Amino acid sequence: MPSESRTFIEEARRAQIIECAIDAIATLGYAQTSLAKIAQLAKISPGSISYHFGSKDELIQAVVSEVARLATEMMEPAIVAQPTATDALRVYLETNLAFMGRHRKPLLALVEIITHARGGTDTPGPYTAQHEIALQDIEKVLAWGQKSGEFRDFDLRSTAIAIRGAVDAVPAQLLQNPELDLELLARELTTLFTIATRRQP
Repeated sequence: MPSESRTFIEEARRAQIIECAIDAIATLGYAQTSLAKIAQLAKISPGSISYHFGSKDELIQAVVSEVARLATEMMEPAIVAQPTATDALRVYLETNLAFMGRHRKPLLALVEIITHARGGTDTPGPYTAQHEIALQDIEKVLAWGQKSGEFRDFDLRSTAIAIRGAVDAVPAQLLQNPELDLELLARELTTLFTIATRRQP
């Protein structure tokens, strides 16, 4: 159903279903989460979920989009407010890890989806498009730094993959150790990638 044709009540119901799906996936795991269990949490019928989303795959895609929205709303204003690309890269790392600390259930649900929801040969997985957006966002910061003369010359995509790979490695560590010092880790990653990207005198 196109968003422009939805009523306020329908949007509210969709938001409720997505929130319950996040809760179910984070609590039960992706494989054990069914539309019936999500409906039970939402106190609605499974048919109501099908009406709003059509299929479990569509609902899972909506969950990925919602987690991305939460992260973007928290991170983007802080990143774009920075005066230099070096500061923007630091804040990118800091806000990524701060999001992980603040939004544990959405993070866990996303990890479950990335780990277990696979696309087919002709269909990408539910996180594929969002991952590409994340890489492009890093590339924009890196290109800014190269243009301003803060960063050395390097391949944007390769460096973006390295930075995103470091960020994406954190959730597994955080799930094993909920007391992981994310602020310390953010400082160390900042130092690592500042040294890796800065222009040498």
